[in-house]
Amino acid sequence: MRGFRGVAVMTLVSVSVVGTLAQAPSSVRNGIYTTAQAEQGQAIYDDQCVSCHGQLTAFVPEMAALLADHTFRNRWTGRSLGELFALVRDEMPQDAPGTLSAEQTADVVAYLLSGNRLPAGDAALPGDVERLSQIPFEP
Repeated sequence: MRGFRGVAVMTLVSVSVVGTLAQAPSSVRNGIYTTAQAEQGQAIYDDQCVSCHGQLTAFVPEMAALLADHTFRNRWTGRSLGELFALVRDEMPQDAPGTLSAEQTADVVAYLLSGNRLPAGDAALPGDVERLSQIPFEP
């Protein structure tokens, strides 16, 4: 019995620590999207966004603001990824706002992160605005 209680207590402590880590806010510098997700996002961006925003590597904006330059980074620094996600999901593309699914929106945001030279990781960026609201954009 004594050994059993020790295992149970240890398991509860382990679950508690893991649960706490899973709920801790991430950083855009910790690889919060995958390379494959950013590639999917690039395909969506090329189809839905490039006509207004231009390529992420552009130096001069087309009709709308560039999304991987110092102006973009300054505008979004300290704001949450949830806010960026909601803006893309609800207001873009300009000629058909609200038509991107949560998954497509997450893919586009992942592409924006990659275009702003933030590292990819092993887990895909979630399409959950609540979780993304806990992550500040810190280029």
